[in-house]
Amino acid sequence: MKRRSIGFNLAAWYFAVFACGLALFSIAAWFAMRASVFHAVDDELRDRVRGVKQFMDSQISSLSLLEIRDEFREHSVLGPGGDLFQVCDEAGQWLYRSVSLENANVAIARPAALSSSRFEDRRIERHWLRFYSQRIVVNGKPYTVQVAAVMNEAYEALERFRLILLLATPLLLIVASAGGYWLSTRALAPVDGISRAAQRISIENLNERLNVPQTGDQLQRLSETLNAMLARLASSVLRMKQFTADASHELRAPVSLIRTTAEVAAQKRDRPAAEYLQALDEILEESERTSQVVDSLMLLARADSGKETLEPAVADLCAILRGAVEQGGKLVRNHGLNFLAQVPDGPIWIEADAEALRRALLILIDNAAKYTPPGGSVTVRFEARNGLGVASVADTGIGISKEDVAHIFDRFWRADKARSRELGGAGLGLSIAKWIVETHRGSIDVESDPGKGSTFYIRVPLDKGEKPFKS
Repeated sequence: MKRRSIGFNLAAWYFAVFACGLALFSIAAWFAMRASVFHAVDDELRDRVRGVKQFMDSQISSLSLLEIRDEFREHSVLGPGGDLFQVCDEAGQWLYRSVSLENANVAIARPAALSSSRFEDRRIERHWLRFYSQRIVVNGKPYTVQVAAVMNEAYEALERFRLILLLATPLLLIVASAGGYWLSTRALAPVDGISRAAQRISIENLNERLNVPQTGDQLQRLSETLNAMLARLASSVLRMKQFTADASHELRAPVSLIRTTAEVAAQKRDRPAAEYLQALDEILEESERTSQVVDSLMLLARADSGKETLEPAVADLCAILRGAVEQGGKLVRNHGLNFLAQVPDGPIWIEADAEALRRALLILIDNAAKYTPPGGSVTVRFEARNGLGVASVADTGIGISKEDVAHIFDRFWRADKARSRELGGAGLGLSIAKWIVETHRGSIDVESDPGKGSTFYIRVPLDKGEKPFKS
């Protein structure tokens, strides 16, 4: 089934809504005009009744019935509305009756039967008449006055107005709908441009961007949002490519070394046992290093996919620090370095994954030991301030240049690649430490002075009332 365009759907909805609105407007306009016409006629009929009453108040007491009829006849000729009225008393005797009404035998209610004034429409011969009947009292005697107005012209005007509405409404609806369709297609033309541009963009050219119309409306915001999404995708794809390249490069060297060592050992089967043992030791060492790299890669991959989760529990942060210091101190001293730790007795309670935080601290201590020359020192400090637990790991090592500080937490980044490989580093430790700390709603950063050493800071919130882990 062929899908209709947004422009067509908008035009269809516009047609339906406008048609309903125009129909309601036409009906309301016709009834409003009819009410206006009838209101004007009704006011005129009431004025005529008041005129008849005034005449009767001033003349009827001094005249006979014949004289009254003559006066009424003269009054009807001179008064407004013409000779279309009749008057009767309580006994049903006619004081006056217009010839046309008498010929048509138009009935009139007696005063006693007329509880209130009333309007009614009647068709007499070829004419529509609107009658108004009212009970009046003159000199203590009740009378019924009935006046009428010819409504032919009013009905003709209403009919002409109805025909105009019937003819003009569809025409206006067609013109408005065509204009609405043209406007909708014109307004949505940039969307088609965005769609065509988006179709041209693939993983091969993620650096291309959509044209952003400077209209200040939803289309501009849509283009900017899509461009921001493309930027994020391009950055993610670039990181994936870099990660894949670095991982393959990092794994290629130990695998090649293991294979080469095994091939050399297998070429001469009459070698002394000591040489075979040395070859096996080299293979085991590289296997362990490769296993560590693979484990780190798997950890980061699970973290990126959201499948790697930590297990929070209420723990003593000081105990976590003391455990990391105890194990890290051995690493530092094995490198011939001085080690100083300043950890309070505590306890300081925090909701955290104790093993993960201990691992992050060990990564920093291990890095400090690797990049500090013999005779140097590594210092671990901790303090609580402003609701944060702040742990610092300072060394007197080679330091980090300003250019490298921006990339120090990137995966596989190593400022001194040759020295890092010699020390067994894969460039993943700081990335893992950053993930652990940020999962605890904390932050990690570094201050460094090349040739003088570096200081890494871990800051985690101490409040345990909130869930500290990102979903």
